[in-house]
Amino acid sequence: MSSAAPTILLFSPSTLGGIAEHTLYQTKALVKAGARVICLVPPCFLGGRQTDFEAVSCLPAPVAGGGAQLSRHVRMVWRIVSSRWLLAWQIMQLKPDLVLLDSYVEYMAPLWVGPHWLLARVFRVKYAANLHDPVRDYVVGPKWWHRLSVRMAYWPLDFVLVHDKLPEPSPVPAGVRVVQVPHGLYDIAGQVQDPRAIRREWGVQEGQKVFLAFGYVRNGKNLDLAIRALANVPEAFLVVAGSVASRNDRPFAFYRELAQELGVAERCRFFEGFIADSELGKYFAGTDFVLLTYAASFCSQSGVLNVAARARKPVLASGSPSPLVNSVRAFNLGVIVAPDSADATWDGMRLLMSSPPTPRWDEYEQVASWGANARGILEAMGCPASLDGGQAKN
Repeated sequence: MSSAAPTILLFSPSTLGGIAEHTLYQTKALVKAGARVICLVPPCFLGGRQTDFEAVSCLPAPVAGGGAQLSRHVRMVWRIVSSRWLLAWQIMQLKPDLVLLDSYVEYMAPLWVGPHWLLARVFRVKYAANLHDPVRDYVVGPKWWHRLSVRMAYWPLDFVLVHDKLPEPSPVPAGVRVVQVPHGLYDIAGQVQDPRAIRREWGVQEGQKVFLAFGYVRNGKNLDLAIRALANVPEAFLVVAGSVASRNDRPFAFYRELAQELGVAERCRFFEGFIADSELGKYFAGTDFVLLTYAASFCSQSGVLNVAARARKPVLASGSPSPLVNSVRAFNLGVIVAPDSADATWDGMRLLMSSPPTPRWDEYEQVASWGANARGILEAMGCPASLDGGQAKN
């Protein structure tokens, strides 16, 4: 590769949530490190938020809810497949040095991987993907189709980006390089209000400690166990803020009804819907601790951890051995408990309140750098060291 600034085509069909935010920060770090980055995004990327990088709004928008289930599924399949055909067309037009996928996604791979395999193997286009979830245990369709899709989606990839060592045996095929880079910290936008005023607005009583569950509401986050734990931890107050991830996840009504049944509804506040960037500071300012109580199936990093770290809020974490659990343990960022256990959640809440940790926030912030993320990508591309120059901090 020449010493000229490399061109990276970043494919980001995600519109909101952690993956879209990851794209925003990763792109800014790559640009700061000396690359030219062109992002392919839907028109509604990040809710129309202003970005200061080159973006091409050519990808289809997400499928709206409602309507017949079959029709919706057909439209979702068409969106997945057509987005990747559009990506292939853009690659032929732009001829980038690297095609970087916002996340590894195997869904419907047999229907779209052909042109990308051809571009990678015949035309030597270099592909990489952010591998946020190495273990692909969410099965769409028959198991044989899922296994085939997972295998074929790796075909074009030269390397994948991970945040920690992968489990053994590795879920990544032997012919695909694995590059370890950190997941950087997110900024907290919006004017920080008086935490006491926020807590009064929520109805928090003197002496109570606020636990925040933030972001997409999924079954695998075990919010029901946190609500059950409240019955045994009267000093705890729970705030849930975000939107339901999918139709397969329990709605907010389920959690409200559970809190009512257990007699803890007065110590719960639910804020359903997308949280605007300007509102982010409010939720973390009024919080004492952040809940990251993932199920045993979780083996990734949590973007919410890297908001909590910026806000200096200790976490209650669970999951399988993963970048999340390893980060919390290595830098004493909170308390780790056994996953999928109401008793463990209860014990963890009590431990956080009675013996809060002394997190090494500054050390973690140095390690969790978007600049290091960008430099790892450039090095994996074979770019000369002069391009990244050690720039691009958080």
